[in-house]
Order: sequence, then C-alpha cells, then structure tokens
Amino acid sequence: MKSSIPVYLETVANAAANCRGKQLASLTSLSDSHVDNILEHNVQPAGLVNIARNKLSFPWDDILLLHVGIIQDRDRGDYQQAYEDQKELVQLFQRAINSYDKWCLPFLYEINKDLRDLAIQADKDLASERNPNRYLEEAANVISKTFTYCITDRSLDKIGTRKWGTYQIISLLFKTYFKLKQQNLCRNVLRAVKASDLFPLERYPKAHRVAYRYYLGRLYFLEEQYIKAEQELSLAFRECSTRNAHNKRLILHYLLPTRIYLGKLPTKRLLNRYKSISSLYLPLVTAIREGNVRAFDMAMESGYTELVNRGTFLTIEKSRSIAIRTLCRRVYAIVNSTRISMDTFKQALEFAGLEVDMEEVECMLAVLIFKGYIKGYLSHEKQFVVLSAKDPFPVPSSIVPT
Repeated sequence: MKSSIPVYLETVANAAANCRGKQLASLTSLSDSHVDNILEHNVQPAGLVNIARNKLSFPWDDILLLHVGIIQDRDRGDYQQAYEDQKELVQLFQRAINSYDKWCLPFLYEINKDLRDLAIQADKDLASERNPNRYLEEAANVISKTFTYCITDRSLDKIGTRKWGTYQIISLLFKTYFKLKQQNLCRNVLRAVKASDLFPLERYPKAHRVAYRYYLGRLYFLEEQYIKAEQELSLAFRECSTRNAHNKRLILHYLLPTRIYLGKLPTKRLLNRYKSISSLYLPLVTAIREGNVRAFDMAMESGYTELVNRGTFLTIEKSRSIAIRTLCRRVYAIVNSTRISMDTFKQALEFAGLEVDMEEVECMLAVLIFKGYIKGYLSHEKQFVVLSAKDPFPVPSSIVPT
C-alpha cells in the first residue's frame, strides 16, 4: 500500500482526536481531492481493516472503512449501494452523536449532504418505477433525525451545544423537501423550531441565516404569503455576500417576482448586475413601467419555460394588472377627467396591440377596481368609468394584495 494512504489515515485520526470538525468534513467528503488518491491506489475496505482498527477509535474506524467503500461503489457506478453505505455511515454517527458537541457539526453536515446527493443519483435508476424518489424520501427521513439530534441537544454548555448546527441542517432538509415537492413537511420543522429554545437566529453564522431565510422565503412564496416572503428573501439577499453571485441570483429569482407582484419594481441598475436576471426580468419590468401590456405578454412568453420551472410564472402573470393599471393611468393623464368612457380605454388597449371587446375591457377595469389599483366605480349602463377625485391611481406598492 502506498505511503500516502497511511498518511491519510493518520490525518483522520489526528483530526478526530483533536476535535477538528472542518478537517474531518473534508477528509470524509465525496468531493474532496483525497477521493482521487484512494481511487488511484485502488484502496479497498478489506485491505484497510487492520490499519484502520489500529489507528482509529470507534466510530471513526468504521466510518472510514464505509467511506472508502462508498468511493469504490460510486466509481463503479453503483449509486444504490453507495447510498446504502452512506446511510449506514450517517446512522452510525447518529448513534454515537451524544459523545460529541459543536465541533462535529461541519462533519455532520457534510455526511448528510453527501447522503442527499447519493440518493438523487440512486433515484435516477428508478425513473421507470412507481416511486422514482424512493431513495431521496428515505434520505429525508435520515436527515430529519439529524435535525432532531441537533435541536434537542440538552447540553448545558451553550457554547458547545449541537444546537448551533440546527439551521444549517434545516436548510438541507428544506432543500430536500423542495426537491421532493413535499414542501408541506417544512411546516413540521418550523413548528419544532417554534417550540424549541434555540438561540436568536441573528447569533447563528451568516451563511446559515442566508440559506434558512432563502428557503423560508420560498415557502412563504409558494403559500402566497408575499409580504412575509419579501421580508425573508430581502434579508437573505442583503446578508448574502456580494462575492457569491450564484446565491444572489438564486435569491433574486424569487425576490423579484415577489416584489413585482407587490408593486415594488426593481431598478435597472440592480437588474443589470446579473446578466441572466436582466435578460429575464428587465423586459417585464420595463413593460410594467410603460404600461405596455403587449410587451409584457411577449416577455412572459419568452421567459415561459424558466418561469414555469422555477414556479414563479403565475405570480408574475398576476402582475399584468399593474401594467394595465399604468396604461389606464396614462389615459387618465391625457383625458384629464374623472369620467372616462370605456371605449377610450378600449382604444388604448388596442393601440398597445391587444385585441379586446367591450366586455373584456369592462372586466379588466372591474378587476383593477377590485384589487385597489383604481379608485372609482363602473357605470355599466352608460359604459363609463367614474374615478375618485382624490388619488384615483394609488401607488401599487401601497396596496395590500387580495
């Protein structure tokens, strides 16, 4: 056996003995450089048993042997066996976790993250089966137990308690539930958080707060609690490092639809910071600002696939009313009267490239009045809109969505 493998084992032993959680996380991660070294030397678990038992104490000897086996399983393309071994590894550490405090949290997170990744790979072989997410659903249950081991830690040591890993594991669990389209299970986690005596969220690492608020904001978004969604996503975006452009974009893909729906249009400067964001949202925002309903519809058609895949299409589509409201406000500015015929609005819509009849125009105006975008009432008999003399077109951001 090459000398580099004993060195690797010695490094794992020292990291475990000296409570170096971050180093252990790297040494047992499936994305670390040591994986290539093990594959290059064709290291097998059977050939490591004696040296592992001599150098490592329980549970690290078994963890390392499982880890080497997982590397070999994955290299052969046997993701189902790799997943089963990784599940055994995670559950092995769960059984021993009460012997460890805060220092083990980076390692704990890494092995659960690898479990999720392997489950997704293993499920790809089940695409034709009745339950193509069998492994990921099982992984979610295992990760849920890891969450429990963190949130229920009864250690009196507030500095060393495993509760400091709670929100990081929650984010991994939420990510898994979203992948499974079982977002309703997030509510069980939130109830557990509410009933616990966790420290204030502001005391947790910034990265943990950002990820948690991102998924919490997405949950509120799906539940159409847009004001709460905006609050959480705004905090996530503000705290996310400017160096992490990828995460910034992920947050914006839900924050922007939320703000647009609430009538808070983003600036061109913000949109232009991110090319993919700008190409998708700038045409929509420009159309709303200009009241160009036809351009809005074209932008929705152009971005249809991405918006549908992200689950934001219907929310953005609801913002069409704001574009129509802007157009009606322009008509009001030109006519300069609180009494405007519906035919005038019909002509404006047709000028904007929409083919509409009077019934559609009346329906559009009724919806705008109902939503609060226009103050006034319709006279069906005389086919007129009678606008309020005071502030007939409130600022959209001042209106609570119905």
